[in-house]
Amino acid sequence: MALALLPFLSACFASSWSLPASQAVQNKGLVTLIPLYIPDYLKNDQRPSPYLYQPPPGSVISQFVTRTPNQEQALGFRLVSEPSDKGTFCTLYLRLLEPSTATQLSSLLSMLTYFLLPTYSGSMTFELTYDVFSDTHFVRQYRYQVHGKRLIWLFMPFAVPFMSGYWEPTIQPQVEIPDGLTQGLLSTLAQLKADGQRDGLFK
Repeated sequence: MALALLPFLSACFASSWSLPASQAVQNKGLVTLIPLYIPDYLKNDQRPSPYLYQPPPGSVISQFVTRTPNQEQALGFRLVSEPSDKGTFCTLYLRLLEPSTATQLSSLLSMLTYFLLPTYSGSMTFELTYDVFSDTHFVRQYRYQVHGKRLIWLFMPFAVPFMSGYWEPTIQPQVEIPDGLTQGLLSTLAQLKADGQRDGLFK
């Protein structure tokens, strides 16, 4: 039975990620890009995901770093290799929130049944924490979450067309980073820029 199902196993996973609510960024003439520092221990983290069928934070950060330079002007931030001694800069910390015990058990049970038993999770969550500094002095912290849904099922390709939202099939969910997740993470920069302008931290 397992051999008969093998051709379908690569199409058993799909995820859908929501974009955080965004606010309008105030454009005041020439845009000054805010330095964003991501510690090396996050960028160089090669550890596998601690949870079944969840993308590892290290790979997520790598994708974030790859995509950010192409959108610097739109996002209002530029990546830097080290914190600045003068002026305003931000640091980023990202973590994957632990899924519930029920979610982890259902994922394991689905795997043991060769994905004949479907499992759905609406609580995949990455949390991003931005610390704002001015002349190396901590000023304020902002925290955002990007939420995702996941379906694991042998017949997932037939179910997705009837599900609301945009769903991305994934062949290797613990390796591949869905584009929806990356876009959700990048959108938090626009949210940070708007919140910082509201609080008088950014121009």
